[in-house]
Amino acid sequence: MVEVRMVALEPIFTQNTNTVDINKFETIIAEETKWADDANKERERIKKKQEEQEELFKKIVICMAVVGLGIATFFISKIVKYIKEIKKTKKIMPEQELEYFREIPDEEVTAAEAAYLYYFDKKSAFKSNISKIVSATILNLGLKKAVSFEKDQKGNIDIVINKEIDITKLQVEEKKIYYLLTEVKKWKNKKSKTEEENNQVSMKDIEKYAKNNDKTFLSDIDGIEGTAQSANKMKQNYSREQIEIATKWENKRTAYYVVAFVCICLGVMVAPLFAIIPSIICGILCQKLVNKTRTLTQKGVNEQEKWKALKRYMENFSLLNEREVPELVLWEKYLVYATAFGIADKVLSQLKIKYPELMDENYMMSNGYMYIYLMNRYNFERTLTSSMQKAYSAGLAEKASREMASSHSSSGFRRWRWLFRRWRLRRRSEAGMGGR
Repeated sequence: MVEVRMVALEPIFTQNTNTVDINKFETIIAEETKWADDANKERERIKKKQEEQEELFKKIVICMAVVGLGIATFFISKIVKYIKEIKKTKKIMPEQELEYFREIPDEEVTAAEAAYLYYFDKKSAFKSNISKIVSATILNLGLKKAVSFEKDQKGNIDIVINKEIDITKLQVEEKKIYYLLTEVKKWKNKKSKTEEENNQVSMKDIEKYAKNNDKTFLSDIDGIEGTAQSANKMKQNYSREQIEIATKWENKRTAYYVVAFVCICLGVMVAPLFAIIPSIICGILCQKLVNKTRTLTQKGVNEQEKWKALKRYMENFSLLNEREVPELVLWEKYLVYATAFGIADKVLSQLKIKYPELMDENYMMSNGYMYIYLMNRYNFERTLTSSMQKAYSAGLAEKASREMASSHSSSGFRRWRWLFRRWRLRRRSEAGMGGR
């Protein structure tokens, strides 16, 4: 809206009778002057505010530049430090690189201990292959006569527990699995309510036991890695101090990646590139230090190299021009480790080429090669590994289900308690009003 005020001399409007005999000139001039002064003051205020904002922006830019310079200096010093640390830190390598290794590096080493060395370079690989490791341990229990294997009427393979075995001759991991199978047997007999004690355990029995006793089952299975680690530590293949150094670098790597992620979420204006990019670079350098420091001892690396070379030998022995191939009886032990390494199928397919008698049931049974025959003829190793994996998965699923139910139950209880308290307060309030 525009307001117009016009001032003119009196004779101009001679015909207009709508007049007031008052001189408004001075009043109008005074009002217009006041309004002009007010407008000028407002313009000055706005101009001053803009100048203050510009000054504040300059100060913020200067502060950000100073902070950015400080952050950049910090990260540059860290990057230089980590690069020097990378150059200084030498990754432990095997003293002798082996393509193939024909002999078992240590006859006394259990399948779990060998697997711990073999899978060490890949974090969590031991746990992801636990079903193979447990199956290999059961096969080794068969070699030690702690258990035997029988085919039932339906063609399924059952595990028969030998109660007369001298437990002291078993290794720690083997004892764990032997006791676990014994618990499965007791649980099965209790469920079936038969007076006659049955020492046989089927694959289905193990799966059912894991589902109904997930705490005990998972505790026994997950504990195998710890015992294998302890055994390798005693043999000086593993150093806790070395892993603590690697863990320190892992924590730093994670911290730098978190900083970068937070900066990206805040935006480039709030967290400039001089904070995002250097933190990512520091994280990458820390990861390189993790790779260099997360290792076994020199003795452990040498042993690991032998186990890896043995695996390559077992995978390719039929292609090698060797005059002498290990006797069939030795392959029973080889197959224990082949199962732990996940290559039993490959080894068995090559054994058929080198040993045609493998398909002769009478020959295999009469010479005591029962479980090689079962593995070859009925895929026993694959069935055993698959069943152990199903049992482990069933235990994990039951644990998760129980924890979820417990969580829901706890939250439901809290809700009902809250509703009860509200009801009780309401009753008290109504009682108080009635009294008045």
